[in-house]
Amino acid sequence: MRFLEGTSVTVYGDGDVQYLGLHGWGADHRAFKPLEPYLPDNIGLVCPDFPGCGGVPPPNEWSISSIIEGTVDLLKERSLDNPSVIIGSCLGSVFALEMLYRGVITTQRLVIIDPLIFFPMYLRVFLLGKFGEGAYRASMETGVGRIMANMISQLNRSSNVNLTADLKDIDHDSAYRYLKLMTDLPNPKRYADLEFDVDIIYGEETFRFARKSSKALKAIWHHAREHQVPKASHLPIVEQTAYTAELLFGDHIVNTE
Repeated sequence: MRFLEGTSVTVYGDGDVQYLGLHGWGADHRAFKPLEPYLPDNIGLVCPDFPGCGGVPPPNEWSISSIIEGTVDLLKERSLDNPSVIIGSCLGSVFALEMLYRGVITTQRLVIIDPLIFFPMYLRVFLLGKFGEGAYRASMETGVGRIMANMISQLNRSSNVNLTADLKDIDHDSAYRYLKLMTDLPNPKRYADLEFDVDIIYGEETFRFARKSSKALKAIWHHAREHQVPKASHLPIVEQTAYTAELLFGDHIVNTE
């Protein structure tokens, strides 16, 4: 792991072939760290943190446009706006699609991992005014709340990975603003005319909203390749790292066994 010179952007690997990793909600660049041992020698995985995440200051305005502009400006300064592959996880897949739709970055291949296109109905309770915000903070800011949330999420999955572990050290003010932003995500049909290779990766035991999102994207891109990751839920990179790495890097994957 290293930092991009003059920035706080994390890069995994030393290769010249640029991969861009865009993290999801409640996460930061560390979402891609498990892939580091599997990276082929020729790949450098660039992982910026979105505004309000990973120690980066919040955006001046809480809008999709503002978040994208701040991230893209940083990438353009370093000539990183044309990566060979973009990996978007969870909410990061939406930001990747918006960047590509607006033409501010380009790529040859987009990999979407457990996308969040549709806002989960069960999270709407967190948006019910002061009550909702209080419920969010009780559930996500406290250790007991995170334990309970993770136990509930384990009811329908085999993996023992703690899906809420990363929430203990994030900026919850920013995370809550991102949560509110999710209610205004664009209709996926707007991306139908985008042309590049697409891989859609989802966990076998993922949440219903993520599976619905991946199906919606497959419906607009008939050429997209779908990959189900066995015994994984919403975090295939963490839960089934070797399997997911092979989907990302193919025959060039580093064998760590």
